[in-house]
Amino acid sequence: MKYQNIKALKGIAIGTIALLAASTAFAADYTMKFSISDTEIMEEHFTHTPLRAFKKEIEEKSDGRIAVDIFWSGQLGKTDSVVNMVATGLVEAIMGADGFASPYDQNVQVLGIPYLFDNRAAAYEVLDGPCGQMLSDGLVEKSNMRAMVWHENGGYRNYSANKPLTSVEDIQGLKIRTMNNPVHMEIVKSLGASPTPIPWQDLYTALQTGVVDGQENSLAIFRIPKLEEVQKNIIMDGHVYSPGSLYFSQKWLDTLPEDLLAIVKTASENFRDLNREISTKAEVEDRAYLESKGVSIYDPTPEQKQQFRDLTQGPALEYIKDNVDPEVLSCFLTAAKEANAKHGG
Repeated sequence: MKYQNIKALKGIAIGTIALLAASTAFAADYTMKFSISDTEIMEEHFTHTPLRAFKKEIEEKSDGRIAVDIFWSGQLGKTDSVVNMVATGLVEAIMGADGFASPYDQNVQVLGIPYLFDNRAAAYEVLDGPCGQMLSDGLVEKSNMRAMVWHENGGYRNYSANKPLTSVEDIQGLKIRTMNNPVHMEIVKSLGASPTPIPWQDLYTALQTGVVDGQENSLAIFRIPKLEEVQKNIIMDGHVYSPGSLYFSQKWLDTLPEDLLAIVKTASENFRDLNREISTKAEVEDRAYLESKGVSIYDPTPEQKQQFRDLTQGPALEYIKDNVDPEVLSCFLTAAKEANAKHGG
């Protein structure tokens, strides 16, 4: 076949694809631009798998009236700027950790209290109850952004570094990457280290080049950008249970008729439930994988873990008391105490 004919056929194909895409977009009454900073992982994953199911459920149950366009790998920009676009209504939704919302509403920082939840069951009960709803409603008032559900951001957060970590003392003097979350930064300071907020997309390079010595995240989050290539030591101190959320533009939600809003809410809850199921199951697998890649993972003794708690919880609470609404703090402290007792904490 002549080159000109091939070129012509390619042009027709491209035009057809564009036409189909345009007709699909035209058929939808509403479009949800959904941003995620991660590069998509196709195998089972605690956020990526539920997100694909979320898109499918909404588009099918709405009969195509809502089109969900997922923008992977931070295509719409760095996380901080995209969160701002959600708050201002330029983007409909983004998935991210609780720290994404704390600059807009200081009350979200209550989720960063170290050792607040003794186990996952206690965390789920509090986050899915009135306290979690109180946070979501407050965030809307201050930012026009709703945390539709509080899902699991990989479980409990732990410290990693480029040197062995087997005690509190080993963290002293290190530069530790944190989110732009004052409570997380306060925790690092109380351990004698230097908190250094760095955007998620820049973390791998920052560790590789020595801009920071370590970071703190769950094992599952640690794996996403392949930090095992630049960090070989983790201590399982479990200082904070790490939630995340599906943050929606309230401005966009308010445009939806009741039937479509109900579909989005249900799909969000199903996302949360599947996310928690996969995340819990994956924790053992993540540890085995990282150890197979040469990462040394240390389990502190109960006495060492208590030392972490003694050093971090008091300073974090002092900060939070000065920066979080007393009603919000009281809700979480009371509910957490009751849930911990109920679930064997």
